[in-house]
Amino acid sequence: MKTTTIELAGSAFNDGIRAFLGRLLESGLVGSLLVPKKTTGGDNYVQALIKNPALLADTDISAPVMPVHAARIISNLTFRDPGEKIGVVVRPCEARALVELVKFQQITRDSLFIIAVDCLGTYEPKVFAGLVKAGGDPAADLRRQAASGACAPADGAAFRSACEICNFPGAIEPPLVDLVVGLWGVDSEKELYFEAGEETAAELSEKGVLEFNDRENSGRREILARLSEERVKTRDTVLDEFSGRVSSLKGIQELLSTCMRCHNCMINCPICYCRECVFRSPTFEHTPDQYLGWAEEKGAIRMPANTVMFHLTRLNHMVISCIGCGMCDTACPNDIPVMSLFRTVGRKTQAMMEYVPGRSYDEPAPATTFRENELENEAGCGH
Repeated sequence: MKTTTIELAGSAFNDGIRAFLGRLLESGLVGSLLVPKKTTGGDNYVQALIKNPALLADTDISAPVMPVHAARIISNLTFRDPGEKIGVVVRPCEARALVELVKFQQITRDSLFIIAVDCLGTYEPKVFAGLVKAGGDPAADLRRQAASGACAPADGAAFRSACEICNFPGAIEPPLVDLVVGLWGVDSEKELYFEAGEETAAELSEKGVLEFNDRENSGRREILARLSEERVKTRDTVLDEFSGRVSSLKGIQELLSTCMRCHNCMINCPICYCRECVFRSPTFEHTPDQYLGWAEEKGAIRMPANTVMFHLTRLNHMVISCIGCGMCDTACPNDIPVMSLFRTVGRKTQAMMEYVPGRSYDEPAPATTFRENELENEAGCGH
């Protein structure tokens, strides 16, 4: 692993990062960059595919908001060879989703230059917009806090529920990604911190994009280890409490009672990748006489129908690769805690399979791999 700490010498964090991204684009190592860029209204950030370095203005790789999961966009860009290498800036949950999607052949890894950034927490888009309109700078505020290793949301605001129980606050490391931008334990008002594998570091140095001086930030490692441990405890407390709500079919039905089957959770989930979905096919395009027949048979049926089946089918299909990004919660118009349901089930199934989503490109995804005794454990369960 090669590292470098670069003094900003009076320039702002974003200026330093934009200069680096500009050099990367101009070097020819990438043909385009996918980066969070400020919206026209100025109160939010969305992903933008940039080819002109001059248009890197108003980008912020640390913007604590995620209206769309980058892995979803990257899959659309690279499920077929795009003909060039695309540089993508991603958070830890987005990077882990990329690893899973590579296994499902939804992403061409060789077409990507992955820049992973530490995550300091994210706000829901409406909350973030409110902070900006009130005159705040949420990204700068969190970067300042991250230097000491503890980030709290702005007064009167809250981080997304997924962030509060995420035990992967730090960017996943090379070779899973190409380059890391560290924020935890880094005084981002004075310096930039990068990590890269030997080969990538040599390539960046040769092209004049980055010079690596092996000045490692050991404090960052300590902070990440502590944060991960704290988040695991918080996660287990939250999910243990939530599991009591969904320990029966009745509990699941109550949880999902206001679902209107809009499919927002599915559409915005980076792991729910199927190009053709059974729930958006003639199989579930029921005719009036079918609905009336079921109502006649049962006396009454819930409308829209099949809401519980929809969520249970999604759980069955992809929960073992769920990376806990919480985009399902963000997308739900009725504030159903879909993420908590998936994390509760996923925590158990992933532990049973000894599988951590996003841990390795070489570790086969259980959903695509058959093992004869995979459901057996020491207690003899699964028979």
